[in-house]
Amino acid sequence: MNLKPSIQDEIGSVFESFMSRIHPIGIEQVAFSEACGRILAAPICAFRPSPSMDVSAMDGYAVRISDLGASEIPVASTLAAGAPPASLPSGYAVKIFTGAAVPEHADLVIRREDCLELPCSKETAAIRLQVSASDCMPGQNIRRRGENAELGGVVLSAGCRLGPNAIAGVATFQEGADVTVFRRLRVGIINTGDEILPPGVPIEPWQIRDSNGPFLTSALLQTGWAEPIVARIHDSLDQIQSELTQKLAFCDAILLTGGVSMGDSDHVPEAIRRAGAEVLFHKLPIRPGKPILGAITDDGKPILGLPGNPVSVAVTFRRFALPILQRAAGGIPCSGAMSVSVQADDEKKLPLLWFRLVTQSEQGTLAVERSQGSGDIASLASSIGFVEIPPSESTTGTRLFYPWF
Repeated sequence: MNLKPSIQDEIGSVFESFMSRIHPIGIEQVAFSEACGRILAAPICAFRPSPSMDVSAMDGYAVRISDLGASEIPVASTLAAGAPPASLPSGYAVKIFTGAAVPEHADLVIRREDCLELPCSKETAAIRLQVSASDCMPGQNIRRRGENAELGGVVLSAGCRLGPNAIAGVATFQEGADVTVFRRLRVGIINTGDEILPPGVPIEPWQIRDSNGPFLTSALLQTGWAEPIVARIHDSLDQIQSELTQKLAFCDAILLTGGVSMGDSDHVPEAIRRAGAEVLFHKLPIRPGKPILGAITDDGKPILGLPGNPVSVAVTFRRFALPILQRAAGGIPCSGAMSVSVQADDEKKLPLLWFRLVTQSEQGTLAVERSQGSGDIASLASSIGFVEIPPSESTTGTRLFYPWF
């Protein structure tokens, strides 16, 4: 029996070990209006039950079970959402709207569409049931106090990102005005390369525009919990080491692009060692992105060297760097990957973990891009994410899909 771990298991083990060395950053209090996108540092517990009292789940009429045998039930009053609860007199119904407090002594709410309303002037004088009384059960159409969350129950755990859905929970269950979050992760981005120029400047055919910096900057800003600090430097060991040392003094994590392979100008590994960090892994059985490097400082700051080609940067950041940065930011790493059915025109297989860019047709079909390699920015720009192909398997089939943010 072959007990050798799979490539996926080996990579998973490497990153689990790496994650265990990371030290989360500090926390702070922010106003609720500034909490969106941040990472929660303390659990949100319900300061009152939800619902806080029995409320109607429907527009209709609150009644007592004992009164359902009457041919007509007179309407005593009307209750709207936000009004204080009332009492239901025996032999009467109360007209009630969704979300309104169920009156005292009411056993159930009959839907408005199940009643014949007998008007008197502009008001409903009485109702006549259009359903059998035997089909009416106690508690029908009533949302009971605390059925969503009990008093003191944990609604959101520390480490979750406060996206729009979580913000709704904070707004409902946080008693005070401030929210306890991790401060934003300061991420130093160092793009290396003599040939790269910033967007928008005049350029020669032998030079290239820096797409890695804008990609990483926009990806980090989109998280809501990270603050990118970018530098663009030449392929010089001294320059890289100097910039890295400066960034480490201020930043919580570092991303470098380029300079991690085997060329004469690939100085990143040596610069990281000279800066005092420990290289935990260098090169993984993946394509694209094989030269990826991971290091950690004595105080638990992650440093990731990403290969310089744009597709390699995008894929390795999304697949590996983003979860690492989430952990450093105090969050619970979440890949956001999903299983999808994808098609390919080829039957090509690779003996390593293969990431292939994906496009989506107007009909919703997912297909791999006919990419020309890890420098194919045109394919990267039009893709919606990438699929992960296990070693020695063809692309077509159900695969793990990583959408771009």
